[in-house]
Amino acid sequence: MKKKTIKLPADAASTRKLKNVMGIIIIAFALALYAQSISFNYTLDDTNIVKDNSVVKKGFAAIPTLLRTDALYGMNEESARAAGYRPLPMIVLAMEWQVMPNNPHFYHLFHIVVFALMCWVLFLVLCKLFKDWNLLFPFICALIFVAHPIHTEVVDNIKSMDDLLCFLLNLLSVLLFIKYIEKATITKFILACLCFFLALLSKETTITFLILTPLILFVFSKATYKKILTIAGTLVGVTLVFLFIRYEVLKAIPADRVKDLLSPDFNSILAAPDFASQKATAFYILLRYLWLLIFPYQLSYDYSIAQIPIQQMSSPGAFVGLLIYFAMGIYALIKIWKKDIFAFAILFYLITLAPVSNIFLTIPWTMGERFLFMPSLGFSMILALLLLRVTKTEIVKSKFKTLGQMMKMNVGLMAIVYVLVGLYSFKTIERNPDWKDNTTLFSHDVKIVPNNAFAHLNYGSDIMYTLCPAEKDIEKQKAMLGDAILEFEKALSIYPKLSSAYSNLGVAYNYLGEYKYSLGDLTAANENYTIAIKNYEAAIPLFQPAAPSSVFCDLGLLYCKQGQYDKAISILDSSIEHYPTYTDAYTKKCFTYLSQGKNEEALIVCDKQLTVNPKEVLAYLNKGYAYSNLKQYDKAIENLNMGLQIDPMNVECLQVLKTAYQNIGDVMHANQCTDKLNILQNGN
Repeated sequence: MKKKTIKLPADAASTRKLKNVMGIIIIAFALALYAQSISFNYTLDDTNIVKDNSVVKKGFAAIPTLLRTDALYGMNEESARAAGYRPLPMIVLAMEWQVMPNNPHFYHLFHIVVFALMCWVLFLVLCKLFKDWNLLFPFICALIFVAHPIHTEVVDNIKSMDDLLCFLLNLLSVLLFIKYIEKATITKFILACLCFFLALLSKETTITFLILTPLILFVFSKATYKKILTIAGTLVGVTLVFLFIRYEVLKAIPADRVKDLLSPDFNSILAAPDFASQKATAFYILLRYLWLLIFPYQLSYDYSIAQIPIQQMSSPGAFVGLLIYFAMGIYALIKIWKKDIFAFAILFYLITLAPVSNIFLTIPWTMGERFLFMPSLGFSMILALLLLRVTKTEIVKSKFKTLGQMMKMNVGLMAIVYVLVGLYSFKTIERNPDWKDNTTLFSHDVKIVPNNAFAHLNYGSDIMYTLCPAEKDIEKQKAMLGDAILEFEKALSIYPKLSSAYSNLGVAYNYLGEYKYSLGDLTAANENYTIAIKNYEAAIPLFQPAAPSSVFCDLGLLYCKQGQYDKAISILDSSIEHYPTYTDAYTKKCFTYLSQGKNEEALIVCDKQLTVNPKEVLAYLNKGYAYSNLKQYDKAIENLNMGLQIDPMNVECLQVLKTAYQNIGDVMHANQCTDKLNILQNGN
C-alpha cells in the first residue's frame, strides 16, 4: 500500500525547509569547530577509562560486566573503586574499541559526531518549545551553545562521553514527551521514559530533569496539570528503578576499596575551616562560573587545591556571588508562574548547576568547566533573548522564508551574532590544540593555574614518565628529572599532604640513584636511594584507601638494595595484602629472599605467585635461580624450560638455563642455548 503523503501549506513547507537548512548548518558548524580533535591523543582520564581499562578492551564481550560493575572497575588499580554507576558511556567506549581498537583518533571522531548530533537535537527541541516564534531564536541560541569555548573540555576529552550522552538522551526524552503531549501516542511516552532511563545510566545529574521536564511542559505546552503530574510520577518511578539497580551494583564493592574522593586533595572547599567559609567559597566559585560563561578567556582542566582561595562570607567575591544568585533565584521563582522565558532560562541554569555547586551537597571536585555543559544552555538562551530585545527584533511573526531573507531582514542582529559567535569560535579553536595530548595540556595549563598543586604534579609526572624516556641524551634526561622534581616540590609547597607528589619524588630520586649506580658512584646512588625511601615513606600513609602497588613494590626494592631486608619483606607483604592479584610484589619479595641467600623461602614465594598467575615467567626464572643456588640443577632446568615455553624470547631465562646445563656437563644443550642467545642478541 502506498504511503499517503501530507501536503503542507506553502508557509509551513518553507518553514520546514528553512529549519532543515538551519539544522544542517548547526551540525556542520559543530563538526568543523572540533575537527581539529580528530588528530588528538588520549588525555587525562582517557588512558584509564579506555586505553588501560581491561574491561573496555574486551569490546562487545565487556557489556555484561560493565552493566554490573562500578565506574572504576577494570582500571589498573583494583583496590581503587568508585561509588558511581555509569554503564552506558562505558559500553559505548567498549563498542568503539571493538570497531577500532586503541585508536584515539576514531574515538575523537565519534565524540564530535555525537556532539554535533546533540546540538542538532537541541535545535529541534528549541524549535518545539518556541513553535509560536520564528526560527531566529532557536537558531541563534543553538549557534551560541555550539560555539562556546566552555565546552572544549567535554568535546575534546574522550572520557566525557558521559556528559554528551546524558544531555543528548535528556533532550530526546523532552522532545518525545512534547510530541506525546501533542498527539498522546503511547509509543512516544514509552520511548521518552526509555531515553530518560538511559540518560540516568549515563550520568547521575540526569536527576535534575525530574524537575526540568515537568517545568518545560508547564511553560511551553498546553498539557493539563494532571498529565504533567502523571509524567513527573512516571519519571520518579524510572529513577527509583535506576537507584535500586545502582544500589545493588555498588553494594558489592568492599567498603575498604571505595576511593574516598571527598577530601581537600580533590575539592579544596573541604580545606575551609568551617561550614560558613565552605559555602562562601562555593558562592565565589558560582560567581566565577558566570564570569567564565561571559568571558571564557583563561580555561583550565583542573581547579583543585589551592587555585581557588578559601573565602569568608564578608569576602567581596563570595558576597557578590551570593547576591547575584539569590536575586536570580527570587526573580525566577516569581516570574515562572507567568511562564516568563527569562525565568525559565535562569531556572534551567540554576537547576542543572545545583548538583555540582557544592551548595546543597559537597561533591568530590572544587570546580570544573564540564559542570557548565548543560547549564550553559540556560546562559545561551538568556544571551539570545537579550540580543533579540536589544535589537527589537520581531520574534513572533515569520516574515522570512529563506536563510537569505532572514539575514537581510535582521542585518543588525545577525551582525552582532556573527561577532559574538566568531569570538567564541576563535577561542574554541585556539583552546582545542591544548587538548592534543597530556604534555601539551599540562605544560599550558600549569601557567594558567600556578597555585594548583595537581597541575604541578601532573606536569612533573608527564616530564618524568613521557618526556624523559623519549630523550636519548643522558644529560638531558637528568635535567628533565630535575625539572620534574621542581614541579613535585612546587606541588608539595602548595599542598603538603599530596601523596602522589611524594611518591613521584621517590620515583625521581630512585631514577637518579640508578643513574649514579650505573656510573659506579655508589655513595651518590645510596644518597639518592635514601631520599627516595623518605619520600615513599611519607607518601604511603597519605594514600586512601591504600597506596598503589607500585609504591609498595618500589619501596620494598629500595629497602632490599640498602640491605634492610626485614623492612623490604614487610612492605611487600603489605602490597600483597592490598593487591593480592598483582604479582610484582611476589617477584620483588622473591628477589629479596634470593639477595639474602634464602632460597627455600624464595621458592615458596614463587609457588604462591604461580597460583595467582600460572603463566608468570619471572616466577619460573626466580625458581631457576633458587634451584641453581641450591645446586638442584635438574629442577632449575625444568622450571627455566617452563618459563621459556611461555616466553621463548626471554634472554635472562636462556642465560640461566645455559649456566645450569654447563653445571651438569650437558654441553650440547648449553651450546643450543648459546646459539639461541646469539640469534636473540645479535640477530645471527
